[in-house]
Amino acid sequence: MADFLRDCWYVAAWARDLGEAPLGVRVIDEPLALYRTREGIVCAVEDRCPHRWAPLSMGRVEGELLRCMYHGLCFDTGGKCVSAPAMTTPPDARVRTYPVEVKDSWLWVWMGDPAKADPALIPQAFGIDDPRWTMAADQIDYEANYMLLNDNLCDLSHVDFVHETTLASLSGIGWADSVPRVIQRERGIRIERWLTAKPMSPSNPTLVDNWSVYDYSAPGIFVMENSSFPHGMAERCGMKPPTEEPMTYRIEQQAVTPISDRKTRYFYASGFDHRIPASLLGGAFEVVNAAFAEDRAMIEAQQRIWDETSGDHAMSFVAHDKAPAMFRRTMARLMTAERAAATTVENVC
Repeated sequence: MADFLRDCWYVAAWARDLGEAPLGVRVIDEPLALYRTREGIVCAVEDRCPHRWAPLSMGRVEGELLRCMYHGLCFDTGGKCVSAPAMTTPPDARVRTYPVEVKDSWLWVWMGDPAKADPALIPQAFGIDDPRWTMAADQIDYEANYMLLNDNLCDLSHVDFVHETTLASLSGIGWADSVPRVIQRERGIRIERWLTAKPMSPSNPTLVDNWSVYDYSAPGIFVMENSSFPHGMAERCGMKPPTEEPMTYRIEQQAVTPISDRKTRYFYASGFDHRIPASLLGGAFEVVNAAFAEDRAMIEAQQRIWDETSGDHAMSFVAHDKAPAMFRRTMARLMTAERAAATTVENVC
């Protein structure tokens, strides 16, 4: 069985994708139906009617209720069956519900113990609807384990090679030559680096220093800021975080959500503030989409080799493995603590 962190907020969908009809998704191998009531409450339930296991995502929202459109059972927002055709007293039936939050344009679902679903644990992102940003967003599915995507995002040295003609054309090469500073956080890591003396853009040869910083949080939430400064700023800052206003400011928010052990959904958005003309977003996002298609090709190929390689096969390590290793240890620590807490509860009971 796949090993997933359960006491965690997962991105289940973009908030904009939830319309009048329920939305069926799968998170850590569990089918979910997301829906919004007439009063605007967003709910997440097991996508399995307790009658004959028809998907509730094929159901219908009726005011504050969700009706299964196979045999007509109706459920309230607490998951309780409140009516069924031809029955004065509805059956004693329930559907599992999940804590859900709408934040930063994402629908977040807590897959573990509902009593531990603290909204404060949701990582802070930007939101694609915030008027301060010009943003574009999409998603892509990978036939690969989610931790391979996490490794990829924790080590951006691959930009120089996998994305040599796409992302590297926007940000410049040098990611592989610059070892970042990696800082441990309670539920993730922070990665900081300067890329110095880079052309401002493919059409503007003016040299700038680029400051890149991002938080990478469990289970795979990537929130990045990229700022450009006049060349020499990195040295004046002693290679530490800048304190002055940048020339340009770009942002990224991405989420890695395991659908199953070998399938992962990758949500991503890119944008910038008023310092970059909004007209440039379309072309820049085309490059982003092309780059993530390159990632998918590489990571799916990596998964195939991974699956056919024996566990005793030696693996080499390089300087850029620090961040992926730290994040894997963070995930292992959180999962170990979760299992220990569950065992303690079982022993008490």
